[in-house]
Amino acid sequence: MHASWIFKPKHGKEIYCKVIQRFADHYLDWYNNGISCHTAELKNGWVELQAVADDAGNMEYYSEMCFTDNPLTGEDLTEHMMILLVESGVATNVNEDSKESPVYSLEERDMCEVVAALSELDTNVYSPYGAKCWVYPVGSGMPKTVDMLDALLTLQAA
Repeated sequence: MHASWIFKPKHGKEIYCKVIQRFADHYLDWYNNGISCHTAELKNGWVELQAVADDAGNMEYYSEMCFTDNPLTGEDLTEHMMILLVESGVATNVNEDSKESPVYSLEERDMCEVVAALSELDTNVYSPYGAKCWVYPVGSGMPKTVDMLDALLTLQAA
């Protein structure tokens, strides 16, 4: 199992890594299920996030979507910089009909939404798989799948 997302971050590496790592390990439970994630800097400020099964034969569970309704903690919001997900609207207030303090959740949010919240406006998040690439516009538009086979077959590499 291997998944990747290519994006152009609007924050420095220390910040986007904190948010992504916390979401992956605490809300998607990748660490406990043998999935490691890491980032690699590409050219012109672009970054690739990769999720890889440490041992595909022993992988019990993998999801890119959060299914837990556990609220974000104060530590999540401050130390792990997940306040950025609140500010971008990815984290939703589950207490919005109440006069009590807001309680934020990431339930039914996926890694692409987290990565998009950390990306520069009017760029795309690219998630290649095989000869196709899923493209998620940051800030506007609808996601779409692009067939990369024509480009791959006509690529002149010398």
